[in-house]
Amino acid sequence: MRSKKILTVDDDPFYGNLYRDILEAHGYRTKQAFNASDGLRLAGEFRPDLIILDVMMPEREGLLDGYGLLEELRNERKFRSLPVVMVTALNEDGDRQRAFDLGATDYLPKQDLSPDGLIHLIEAYLKR
Repeated sequence: MRSKKILTVDDDPFYGNLYRDILEAHGYRTKQAFNASDGLRLAGEFRPDLIILDVMMPEREGLLDGYGLLEELRNERKFRSLPVVMVTALNEDGDRQRAFDLGATDYLPKQDLSPDGLIHLIEAYLKR
């Protein structure tokens, strides 16, 4: 069985490396992007089975943040059913609702993040 591929998109190297370490320790193949435009490019090249996506990232090439990337992904047919889990410091109801309105699969505040919780969530979506 091939190992599942996960793309992480977060401008904070601490979180990018944390996700990589957790995921690779559980046998997943990973790629990291540190802004939305690189995330979109890597989604096409790497063809991940799931994306972990931050919301707040600096503007680059017209994609303002994780919401912009999510919207771009959902506009492309090949990514419409790809699980996208938003993991962000934003924890207001409006932020969560906007993510779901744009097509996020799930939304996890970073302050609630635990390695076991992240793996459990990912495994649940990859089994579908």
